[in-house]
Amino acid sequence: MRRIVTGRHLRAVAAVGPKFARQAEMAAAGLPVPPFFCLSTRCYTEILRPHQPEIADRLGRIDYSDPASLAEHAAALRSLVADATIPADLAAATLRTFDTTFGPDAVVAVRASAVGAAPGDSEDSTDDAFAGLSDSFLYVTRDRLLERVRHCWASAFNPESLLYRHAVAGGRAAPADTGRPAVAMAVGVQRMVFGERSFVLFTADPRLGSRDTVIAAGHGIGEGIVQEKVPVDHYFVDRATGEVRSHVAERAEAPGPVLRGSRLTELVRLGHRIEDLFGVPQDIEGTITADGRVHVLQSRPIVLDWARQRLWSNANITESFPGVSTVLTYSFAQRFYRAIFTDLYRRFGMSAAELRRREPDLDRMIGRLRGRIYYSLSAWYRLHRGTALFPLWRAAWERMMGLERTAPDARRDRLPGTPTGIYRSVLAGLRLAGLAVTHDRAMRDFGRWWAGVAGPRRGCPLDSTDPLGLIDDFHHVWAEVGRHWGRTLVNDLLLTSTAGATTALFARWLPDADPGLLSDLLCGDEENQSIRALMSIVDIAERVRADPRLAAAVARGPDDEVWHAMAGGAYGDALALRLHEHVERYGDRGLHELKLEQANPRQRPEQLVRVIRSYAEQSMTVAGLRDAERAARDRGDRRLAELLGTGSPRRLILAVLLARQRRYIRYREDSRYSRSELFGYAKRTFSALGDALAARGVLADPADVVHLTQDEIFGYFDGTGSTDQLDALVAVRRAEYERSGPELPMHFATMGPVRDTWPDPGRDPTPVNGDGAGGRAQLRGLGSSSGRVRGTARVVRDPHARVDGCDDMILIARETDPGWLFLMMSARGIVVERGTMLSHTAITGRKFGIPTVVSVPGATDRIPDGAPIEIDGAEGTVTLLEEA
Repeated sequence: MRRIVTGRHLRAVAAVGPKFARQAEMAAAGLPVPPFFCLSTRCYTEILRPHQPEIADRLGRIDYSDPASLAEHAAALRSLVADATIPADLAAATLRTFDTTFGPDAVVAVRASAVGAAPGDSEDSTDDAFAGLSDSFLYVTRDRLLERVRHCWASAFNPESLLYRHAVAGGRAAPADTGRPAVAMAVGVQRMVFGERSFVLFTADPRLGSRDTVIAAGHGIGEGIVQEKVPVDHYFVDRATGEVRSHVAERAEAPGPVLRGSRLTELVRLGHRIEDLFGVPQDIEGTITADGRVHVLQSRPIVLDWARQRLWSNANITESFPGVSTVLTYSFAQRFYRAIFTDLYRRFGMSAAELRRREPDLDRMIGRLRGRIYYSLSAWYRLHRGTALFPLWRAAWERMMGLERTAPDARRDRLPGTPTGIYRSVLAGLRLAGLAVTHDRAMRDFGRWWAGVAGPRRGCPLDSTDPLGLIDDFHHVWAEVGRHWGRTLVNDLLLTSTAGATTALFARWLPDADPGLLSDLLCGDEENQSIRALMSIVDIAERVRADPRLAAAVARGPDDEVWHAMAGGAYGDALALRLHEHVERYGDRGLHELKLEQANPRQRPEQLVRVIRSYAEQSMTVAGLRDAERAARDRGDRRLAELLGTGSPRRLILAVLLARQRRYIRYREDSRYSRSELFGYAKRTFSALGDALAARGVLADPADVVHLTQDEIFGYFDGTGSTDQLDALVAVRRAEYERSGPELPMHFATMGPVRDTWPDPGRDPTPVNGDGAGGRAQLRGLGSSSGRVRGTARVVRDPHARVDGCDDMILIARETDPGWLFLMMSARGIVVERGTMLSHTAITGRKFGIPTVVSVPGATDRIPDGAPIEIDGAEGTVTLLEEA
């Protein structure tokens, strides 16, 4: 090991420790780090080797419970090191390197860094910062350099350093049996930068580990901020939106904020770049000189107890469970996620023993916070990391989960480099390849299996007088689900991976193409189950439109009377048969269909009248919808041929990828429809069990069953329940359901007990992103179906409420599910606060050529109802026009 370390050798952690090696990494990456060199740990070890017996003796005699004992021995040890003689050759080499690196008249900073025998034992390591325990000296001139080096070495025996290592680091202050110290000191010598303004930047909020940037800034050099010797401004920058909240300190001199707009943006980008370099959130110190240049002085990992952190998001799941959900929906959804992901991991090769070890996370993949269902992303990351190839598909999965605008988990995932790890990765790759090759057959098998399960149960009445029979059948279905449903998740992985590859190739090969081209090319595949359900109801609406007397009756209502008349044959047996066919085949598709408290058309078929009325009032036809989709696909094919050439290899590659993506989308929508039927079966089962409980006087109202968990309901009948007082539970749960409180943010982090640290829901909504052309307010989201359209905003919070339609309606909603189709199809454009490129909203928009923007924060609060707006479904913008 070199004694004086310079250049590329500064990246050797064993020689200089993580603190200085990290500075060298940043310099090598082109970041603005002032020049420096180091005296390696070898210097410290050699100089103290003669004194090791005395050091060991004193360390052994310290009574760490006695401050006087600690202070006495620390002072003696520090004196011993400070008085040590530096060999003449090392002293000469140090001064010579000083002269060649900085010049003899330079002023430098001299900093110590403790380096342990193991990576986690070192100062500024990933696991433990040891921050502030070693000494630093500023404004050091050449004549005092060697003195300060000795003082840095001596700081290994500062009282706080000894106590910290003893109490927190397991006593690593003691020397090793080899006679070498367990902790050695490296010393860095760096050109002093005289900053006018300095900052400390956290790339994650150090309070919760949330993915927002926090910057503390003040006038002068960095130590003034770290040691709070100057007034400090604080800036909180939202990672997703860029919104800045600031707390500006009062100061007599130089009043006003230390940092402003473009400078804040520059520092945030710098922080992201440094975090990307090291793969974990960073605590960065820097300074800004009079010429405006930023200098990075230090970067260390933010050390938090990550095991206490929980990451939450409902960016994707809110499409399935919008708004407040009952505990029955939540408990059933918990079982659903556990069952299907257990099957997925089994297909990925996870052993039964490993699955048992991961049961706590499998049970906690979702949470219910203020009545809303959220993904508990921490559990998802831990589970996915149990698969060997997660580093390869992490980005695709995060896109599917709607996490593009935030990076909730800080850890960088890399493929293993050990022989055992490589072997496991190869086996996993072969297994995944096998799943991909056999996927078409697997999805056909899934369809046949589910038809065999669901078909006989669709129209079969459930007998509430035999609750144990209902429960036994439910368990039988559930066991089957746990053996088959993982195939649909394999499809999701293949879909998102293919979509990512297609998007990347479009960006590389067609950088100037119309952003809507990809949306057009995704049209034109075989109709999936969701589309068949839609076409069925459009066909019924066409029949209604063709009969003026019937159309007038449907327009007048009321819905229940109209339904009974139509279904009873008052308008012809053909129509009645057609209605019954629709309910029999598609009765589980409806508004909020995965929420067990929401009846579906199979249970309350009069719901369909609203949809029929909406479609009948329009000129929508089955043939017209199919023609529009074919036209979009033909337009896309022609444009792609124009851009790449008919026989171009690139065009052929894209054609293959697009064909697979369209097929995976069809499989996904078909499996989502199967999921609707599974949840529909659960609704009917729990409804019958609610009747059974009410018949026994346990519940006053059978509908109250939705305020009980699945285990509580089953347990009452099979003897495994914990209480018979279900009515008391219902009273408490109903009150909580009705007073659930304001919604929490789409993405957030908690540290420790969740309810102690979740965000303040009373915070003002995010302001408009910025200005569009001509000073018009503009919101930005994720463009998901191309097209630009102007119209009138209709903010819809409750899809049950009748919407006063207008010919140019642009639907503004929190989120949509398949039950919103009637409103979506009536709109010229769609804007939702949630969703991703692969969400139902986006797929529907592309399918029917409706310009769509998803993931627009606060859209329902920030867009006034009735305002004239323009949306661009390719660029992802929503502009409030000047007339607004």
